[in-house]
Order: sequence, then structure tokens, then C-alpha cells
Amino acid sequence: MLRIPCSSDFILYICFMSKKMINILAIVMAIAVVAMISVQLITINKTAKLQEKNSNYVVTRALKDVGDILDFWEINHFYELDAKYYIPDPKPSSGLGLYPNSDSSESFKRLGSSGELTISYNQSTVNNANGKFTFGKSQTTIIIPSMQSSYDRQSEKQSRDLRFQSYMIERSEKKVEDRILGDVRHELDLQLKEADIFLPFKYCIKSSVNGKTKIVAGDPDYHPLKGTREYKTAIFYDETSLKPNFLYVYFPDQHAEQIKAISNFVLPSLILTLIIIGIFVFTLQIILRQKKLSQIKNDFINNMTHELKTPISTISLASQMLKDNSLIHSPSTIDHISGVILDESKRLSGQVEKVLQMAVFNEGKIKLKFTEIDLNQIVSSAAANFEIRVTTSEGTLETSLLAENPMINGDEIHITNVIYNLLDNAEKYSKENPRIEISTENKSDWVIVQIKDYGIGISKENLTQIFERFYRIPTGNVHNVKGFGLGLSYVKRIVEEHHGKIKVESTVGKGTKFRIYFPVIK
Repeated sequence: MLRIPCSSDFILYICFMSKKMINILAIVMAIAVVAMISVQLITINKTAKLQEKNSNYVVTRALKDVGDILDFWEINHFYELDAKYYIPDPKPSSGLGLYPNSDSSESFKRLGSSGELTISYNQSTVNNANGKFTFGKSQTTIIIPSMQSSYDRQSEKQSRDLRFQSYMIERSEKKVEDRILGDVRHELDLQLKEADIFLPFKYCIKSSVNGKTKIVAGDPDYHPLKGTREYKTAIFYDETSLKPNFLYVYFPDQHAEQIKAISNFVLPSLILTLIIIGIFVFTLQIILRQKKLSQIKNDFINNMTHELKTPISTISLASQMLKDNSLIHSPSTIDHISGVILDESKRLSGQVEKVLQMAVFNEGKIKLKFTEIDLNQIVSSAAANFEIRVTTSEGTLETSLLAENPMINGDEIHITNVIYNLLDNAEKYSKENPRIEISTENKSDWVIVQIKDYGIGISKENLTQIFERFYRIPTGNVHNVKGFGLGLSYVKRIVEEHHGKIKVESTVGKGTKFRIYFPVIK
């Protein structure tokens, strides 16, 4: 049967991954991300070059079209002048001759004014109607162009061509600025817009004057910056001319527009890349966190086994002693053994209760009974009960109740457990002869409980993790400090349920200070 893996299977797989495997996975993912970014950069670079090449072609094509328009202006100007001022030679008053230079008096009188010869003649036809043949005549007209008219048209064309050449030679001798017969800027704007280029531009016309190239027409502020691309095309081009003329154009905002055009697809690509990198980093953090959590849980299971095994073993041993008939069962011995069984049973019950309590917290089923309680009274009672334990270890517990308004809304049992947990940690992580200070004070709208010890302290890298479930500060041996790593997690949860906050300060080798803030009743 095919089994589909679920997310829990994936997390379990991560938990059993070796550190080497995780490092290899991280390196492979990093290489993949770098390769993806490299491919995107290469694609963007090629796209930018292709776009620039296409833009150069379009602008150059538009400039050539404007150059053709300048030539068209001159040609059109010639035809306007020729139609206005040219007077053709007078024609003969009589009909046109059939042949070139023929005498008009001897020409055919039938030549029309159009110079064409019209010939009409009769033609016999035969029709077959009902099996009978009939004969008739029809008239056909043939129009023959006159050779004289063709000759005149060719002569007129050659004459016009000669006049055009003479006109162009005359124009070529003029200055280039005098040859421009229209608005160049307007034509440039039209041609560029037809090519979908709407950028502002500057233009000029340069010509060779006395062996030097200079601007002879165009924008007076034509000054392209260094690195700005100029586009040019030859105008009024004549192979016999020794005066090359060029039309120049540049776009002041071209670079900004190119960056804007590229950013239209670079920005989404960048956002997607950042998202992928973020997912990669987040996934790596989850993997490392799950790996670390797995190690913490393994330590918790090992420690819990040790913690539960000790009282069970003690109870089992005491039970065997009671069952052994070879021993003297005096009242004092039975009382001692039963006391040991009772104490170890309570200890075992308390440890199981802690685990069950955190399970209830995780499911969100905790229920607090809020009442008005005196925090000074709770701290005083907890300190008095705990002082016996500290004194047994030849230590000291100092109490200072300075809060003038110690009244808060809270659950008395859980608040007491919070104080006991912090006192217990202070004693466990102290050296020989523990020294603990507990105090209360008011600050603004808070009543603060402070518990300070002068023990081994907590390093900075461990300080941010002490409130996590199952986490225990490493002290060399897993079992040299008793507990499940649930105490501080429980403390933080209770404080937050009371709308309070907890802060911790610690220095390795000098001790730790916890400060709990509870909102006071005004």
C-alpha cells in the first residue's frame, strides 16, 4: 500500500538528519540561489543590450526618413518654381506634322490638336441568319500617335531634367541652413513618435566650413554630456559635394528611460529572488531549529528517565525491605521506610504533574482563578518555606518587601508556583553556600518581584533560549542539575497570562537576576 508522507514525517526526517547532511543541503541550496541570480543577471544584461540595439535602429531609421523629407522639400520646391516661372516654346498655329520638323502645310489635315492621326475605313461582313447569308459594311477607326507629339514630349522631359540639374547644382552651392525649407524639429518629432519614441530630444545640423565641422542649425543648447549616445545621418548627400552635412540627435533622458524600462521586469525579478532567498533562509532556520529541538527533546527524555527512575528505584528498594522477613521490622524502621516511600511518591507525583501541566498549557486549556492577592504576603510565605532548604545548604536567603501597593489580580496558586520555580532555579544554579535575594517594589503602574542569585550565571547565547520548553542550561553533565527544563517556560506563560512581563539579566560567574512585572490594582 502506498503511504503518502505528511509534514510530520518531513520534520521527523529533519530531526534525524546529521549535521553534515544539513550543511550539504544548505550549500546546495545556496549554490542554486546563486546560479538562479546569475542566470537572471545574464538575461537582464542581454535584454538590455537587445533593447538598446533595437532603439538605435529605430532612431537611425527615423533620422534617415527626416533626411529624405529634406530632399523632398527641395524637389517639391523645384516643381513649384518650374510650374510658376517656366514658359514653354509656342506651338505652330496649324495642325501638327506627322513627322518631326515636317512642314505643317503638307501635313495631314486630319491631325487633331492632340497630335494623333485618325483613319476610318469600311469593312465587308457576312452574317448567317436562318441559313441565309447576308453581306454588309462596317466602319472602323484607328488612332495612330503622332511622332511629332512624342518627340515634343521627350524634348520637354529632357528640358525639365536639365532645369532640375541646374537647380540642384545651384542649391548645392548654398549654405546648408539656407537649403532647409521646413520645420526640422516638427518632422523629427513626428517621425520619432511614429516609431513609439516619446522622449524629449535635442537636435542640430553640422556642416564642414573651412575644413572644420560646426553647428549651423538646430537647438542652441545642443551639448550632449560625456557618455551620451549621439545619432546622426547624412543629409543633402551628393557624391560630388565636398561639404558633408549631418543631422544629429540625442536624448537627455535616455539613460533614465532605459533604467526605467529595464526596471519594469528587473523589479519583479528582484522581488521574486528576494522571496526565494527569504524562503531559503527561513527553511534553513526551521531545519536548524527542528534539529536543535530534537536534541533538546532527546536530552529531556534522557533526563526525565533519570528523574523518574530514581524515586521508582527508591520506592522499589523500600518495598523490598518491608517484604524481607529477615530484617527486623521495628516501629522506627517501618516509620522510616514508609516516610521514604511517601516522600519519593510525592516527588514522583510532582514530576509527573509538571509534565502534565505543560501538556495542558500547550493545548491552551489552562484556567486561572483571578482574585485580589497580596504579592508581599505570597513572597514572604514562599521565602519562609524555602529558607529551610537554603539553610540546609549553608546558604542565605534575604527578603526585602518594599512594595507599598502589592495588590494584584491573579491566581494565587500559580503565582506561588512562579516564585517557587525562580527560587528553585536560583538554588540549583548556585555554587556552594547559595546566596539569594528576593524583594518587591513599586514602579509606575507595576509591582515588581526581583529574585537575584550569585551563582554560575548564564551566557548570552543561552540567555535567549531559557524560556523555551525542555531547554536546560548546559553544565557539563546532563543530570548534575535536576529538572525537566519546563520551569522557566511555565513561569513565562503564567506571567503573560497575568498581563505581566519578565526580564532577566545575567553575567557568567557572577549570577542572575529575574524581574517580574505585574500590573497593580489602583
